Amino acid sequence: MTELPDWLSAAWQLWQYLLRPNTLVAVLIPGIASTVIIARTNRISMRLRLLWMGSLPLTVACMRWNHVGDLHQLCIFSIFSVACLLVLFRRMYISPALIYALTFMSLSAVDLGAAFMHALEYDLPLSTFYYGVGGAGIHDALLIVPAVTAALALYATARLKTTRAPLAEF
Repeated sequence: MTELPDWLSAAWQLWQYLLRPNTLVAVLIPGIASTVIIARTNRISMRLRLLWMGSLPLTVACMRWNHVGDLHQLCIFSIFSVACLLVLFRRMYISPALIYALTFMSLSAVDLGAAFMHALEYDLPLSTFYYGVGGAGIHDALLIVPAVTAALALYATARLKTTRAPLAEF
């Protein structure tokens, strides 16, 4: 029997990792949902794109690794989440679903980038650098932060609409 090519073996390992219960819940399902939300959005304003792109380097600057024995844990502060809520309180509307999707995508990008850099720094195999991304399952920030941000955006939007104040599209 012939051995699988390296790229196919790495792809198979990634697929197996994504199908684990923790990563299925924290990475694959929210990733598919976010992709669908963004694809179905008619138009994402230039201001929202700039806000998203501008928040990425700030989020990277605010992340840190906690090392306790053999456990290496990444802590990420979502600048995009805070920025979206500030925009809402300035009476500008952003869809909560879009906030969810873009928050997930920003945290995923930072998480994957940090995991890759961590693998380089600690001489870990690059074919499995993503191990640990979404590994906490329902307790992972990739699942919790976008959901909480979207829920707060939904609440803020509902409160603003009760004041009958006009909301401008962001």
